[in-house]
Amino acid sequence: MSGRLGFLAGIAVVLMAGAATAQTVYFTDRPLTLPKGTQEASVNLFVDLQKGHEGEAFGVGSGLLGDRAPGLLFRGGLAKKFEMGLSLSFHYTMSDGKDYRLRPGIFGNSPDTPPKKFAGPEGDGTRRVAGWPMIYGSGHSHLNPLYLYARYAFLDQIGLEFGLLVPTDPNEGWNRPGFRLGAPFKYVLSPGLLSVHARPDLLITFAKASDDWGTPDSTVLLTVYVDAGITLTLVGVFLDVSVAYGGDVFPYKKGHIPMTFLLGYTCSPRVDVYTGFTLANMIPKVGGAADARNLTAGVNVRF
Repeated sequence: MSGRLGFLAGIAVVLMAGAATAQTVYFTDRPLTLPKGTQEASVNLFVDLQKGHEGEAFGVGSGLLGDRAPGLLFRGGLAKKFEMGLSLSFHYTMSDGKDYRLRPGIFGNSPDTPPKKFAGPEGDGTRRVAGWPMIYGSGHSHLNPLYLYARYAFLDQIGLEFGLLVPTDPNEGWNRPGFRLGAPFKYVLSPGLLSVHARPDLLITFAKASDDWGTPDSTVLLTVYVDAGITLTLVGVFLDVSVAYGGDVFPYKKGHIPMTFLLGYTCSPRVDVYTGFTLANMIPKVGGAADARNLTAGVNVRF
């Protein structure tokens, strides 16, 4: 028994020593990529607060406008200024996913009928993951999307990211596979206190086009997405306010403007916790500017 206790005590001492020697890098000062040899595991949880449908969707995912890799994320610094990551989200809906999709009109040429449960700000049940359009498939469980990316910071302030979007639930082509090309930017105005960030993205996604109702009518979809924000840190507590614009440019669809308020705390050199409130679309096609909203909470652990 004493041998086991001594072994456990030794492990505790090693972990405490690692935490003691690690230096806290405040949220405002974090580089665009993880340092070489550093790994991070993140998980975030979200709940949809759409007006009239609060709690209708929730799960392992994120509504934060800047979160390109939501849900469960593993990433690591593989080389100097180079990292790779893999993420996967899981959503659960209280109703069958088909109730969140458009329905055919009563007559052949009549307009589509809105979804039974959730039209959303775009009027057709579309939700956005940092610009990427997603519509729930049939059933209550939705494993979407899988995102694999590589990011390189060729300067301390500017980088380049190439990502592969893989919908595990294609939903008749509406959840399109494709590529994301982004250029993250971050500038520290005051170390340990204040920084600004921005990022433009181009998404190129694909589907099998068809003239049948309820299927995409274009093979290629081009989407642009740009976000920008400011981050303030005070003794480990960080606050970020960000806004974005996104839109499908071909075929054209009216754009959307989300806004996120994020509050978090760096508990130790290796752990962050945070929560964020997002207005998903302040220029909606359907409803008011504050109707589409969600809440996200998460944790990052570095090792």
